[in-house]
Amino acid sequence: CIRDRLINDQKAIWLRNKEDIEEEDYNKFYKSLTRDYDTPLDYVHFQAEGEVEFKSILFIPKHAPHDMFDNYQGKSNSLKLYVRRVLINEQFEDLMPRYLNFIKGIVDSDDLPLNVNRESLQQLKMLKVMSRKLVRKAIEKIKDIAEEAEEDDDEEEEDKQKEKAKEETREERSEEERAKEAEKEKEKEKK
Repeated sequence: CIRDRLINDQKAIWLRNKEDIEEEDYNKFYKSLTRDYDTPLDYVHFQAEGEVEFKSILFIPKHAPHDMFDNYQGKSNSLKLYVRRVLINEQFEDLMPRYLNFIKGIVDSDDLPLNVNRESLQQLKMLKVMSRKLVRKAIEKIKDIAEEAEEDDDEEEEDKQKEKAKEETREERSEEERAKEAEKEKEKEKK
């Protein structure tokens, strides 16, 4: 009988253990969530505990959205809010400040009430706590990306300096060889 069969036995990606999820799964989920053609620059998958418990995946896109500055005052569709795996709002801009509206993701909490309207949800203290934790995680990830890029730049600079030193050494050797050849020629001329 069809009623007795479970149709979808897969958990949502943000509910699964991050060690069990492959990079390709995150990339596919990002593309389906954002309708972006490219993979994300980076992501952070975490579970927050404390005053409010929630699970989240935040994605940092490789490219800035084309309307990032044009749509600054408009609604942001960066985060989708779920409560107990039920989509509450697709454009919930109160979780992230406007300057982070390029970050995309999912937030799912079991602590928020399911049967509330958007206005009463905005007033909840739990939402402010969630927002602080999300912002902290997003900024930490952005700092990590910046530090990695800086390290890569430093490594590239070191490589350039090493290559330059090798080139200078080669030039010095060739000058020394030319000087030796010139001395040999002078000795031959004297003979």
